Amino acid sequence: MSSAAPVPPIRVVVVGGGVAALEAVLALRALAADAVDLTLVAPEPVFELRALQTAAPFARGSADGIALRELLGELDGTFVRAAVVAVDADRRRVRCADGLEVPYDTLVLALGATAVPAFCAATTLGAGRRLLGELVADLHAGRARSVAFVVPRGATWPLPLYELALMTAEALTVRRPGTQLHLVTPELQPLSVFGPQGSVVVAELLRDAGITVHRGVAAEVRAGGIVDTGFDPVLRVDRVLALPALEGPRLDGVPATAQGFVPVSDHGVVDGLDGVYAVGDMTDRPVKQGGLACQQAEAAAAHIAWELGRLDVLPPLRQVLRGRLLTGRRDRFLERQGPRDVGSVGAEPLWWPPSKVAGRHLAPYLEGRGLVRLPLQAGPGAPGLDLEIPVLAPAPT
Repeated sequence: MSSAAPVPPIRVVVVGGGVAALEAVLALRALAADAVDLTLVAPEPVFELRALQTAAPFARGSADGIALRELLGELDGTFVRAAVVAVDADRRRVRCADGLEVPYDTLVLALGATAVPAFCAATTLGAGRRLLGELVADLHAGRARSVAFVVPRGATWPLPLYELALMTAEALTVRRPGTQLHLVTPELQPLSVFGPQGSVVVAELLRDAGITVHRGVAAEVRAGGIVDTGFDPVLRVDRVLALPALEGPRLDGVPATAQGFVPVSDHGVVDGLDGVYAVGDMTDRPVKQGGLACQQAEAAAAHIAWELGRLDVLPPLRQVLRGRLLTGRRDRFLERQGPRDVGSVGAEPLWWPPSKVAGRHLAPYLEGRGLVRLPLQAGPGAPGLDLEIPVLAPAPT
């Protein structure tokens, strides 16, 4: 009696080196096992947990980088260090900036979004480094007496700026008379994406920290520390820190909106491109956030496993928004399970492991290897003044 010849694994290529890409490769190996031959293509050799960028300046938390070649080796996969610039869907290949072509049977794009300054006259949080210690030192010494943390219109994930405002306030353990901290946001309620329960708690945290909140404001920032809130008088401050605007990656051969984001189905399928998925911040999903990106990556992996017959039932995409808010004291955990949910908030973890990026596969991977150090409560003592914060560009002087 003869047995059927084994079916060779399909070539699945994942493009990107962020949380969505790592969640995708971990989920694919877990759900599809040996039915897939995994390749990860990314321009950088090491994964960095960017969600902790606001924590590091205040010695609040840290994470070790992950060598992508080693990670793929653990998964019996292949890592290719290259920057993908185009997709040839007819030939089922991705083209890289150095001319290399990588063939695929199934492609998962997880390139993220590009951060660009929302205002020319503000320091923009993002990539690069700048001393934040100068700001804290100047506030302590009275050389700067006011700072505005500005959420630009269109920003869908303002939590990092709230963290920065709260931890800056906590760093000023003794605040000089006249020092003012402002948070300016188009949201009608603080962190309204988490629902009314979360907004109430966050509003209390801001009030207790002495931060003045300007809500429902589509601000404009002009040179000289002028923040135009649409009301008289304009807000005049010594320093302005703002979130970036986001643009899609605009990859050749991949359909995109006017802003460069890729339209996808609930399971990440790119319309009109056979065997191509897109997940995370590069898609047209409204909220750009690491935990949601991981859930989208898992949904795409499940769809691939289902098509390969490794899953009997295709689970629906279920987007649960989770955010761990660093405050400078005890963290707050916020969760919302859909637009009709009023949200949940607590000082104790609402999910486990209590990571900044709540990916089903990535979070346990990081936790199990001890790669993230983020205690629930800040340690004793004020942070030093030699602090750094990620930025895109400093405000002109």
